[in-house]
Amino acid sequence: MSKPVIHYFPIRGRAEVLKLAIVAGGGDFDTVDVNYQEQKTNRSLYPFGQCPRLVDGDIDLVQSNSIARYLARKYSLQGKTEQEQCVVDMLMEGVESLRVKYVNLEEAAKEVYWKTYFDKSTTEGRNGGAHMQYLVNFLTANGGQFCVGDALTIADLCLWEITDLHLRIFEEQLKEVYPELIAFHEHIAGLPGIKEYLASPKRLAAPNANSLG
Repeated sequence: MSKPVIHYFPIRGRAEVLKLAIVAGGGDFDTVDVNYQEQKTNRSLYPFGQCPRLVDGDIDLVQSNSIARYLARKYSLQGKTEQEQCVVDMLMEGVESLRVKYVNLEEAAKEVYWKTYFDKSTTEGRNGGAHMQYLVNFLTANGGQFCVGDALTIADLCLWEITDLHLRIFEEQLKEVYPELIAFHEHIAGLPGIKEYLASPKRLAAPNANSLG
């Protein structure tokens, strides 16, 4: 059986959760550096002019969260019950709300960014639904190892990856304010498949185009 192929730039970016899902599910993947001109002009391969793109046999998908949900179904990371699956979907959207804020983060705005989206005293403020505490609430209510149920889901991988990005910028603050999130990050990083991937050359050095992390 051929491996799934991820078409993306040579950074982790929005392809990282997809790679984590594949390796957590016991699979492997190949990558192809995206042809930017083709991405912007070929609406058959790139209907929205964006990547990542996943090719897995007859499946050819774009839109990162659509790909993540496909991989979750393929590798049984979607939750065991309909209730769990609904919570997984909610968490994925909650992470996406925070990611949208992160993408445009600049050095001069770090203090305000932390105050708005991470400071526990600001959860009732105007934040567009983006706050780390909202996500951590699910984690702690479920015992701390996984966000939903008693097994790894795609929601855990989404939370792990957004945490990993912010550890590059706010390491000391996160360790002080969200120790449960740090413990979760360490736990997920040590799971079979994920542990080996994180230590391998397949994990790219550049997280994204944001020089802060």
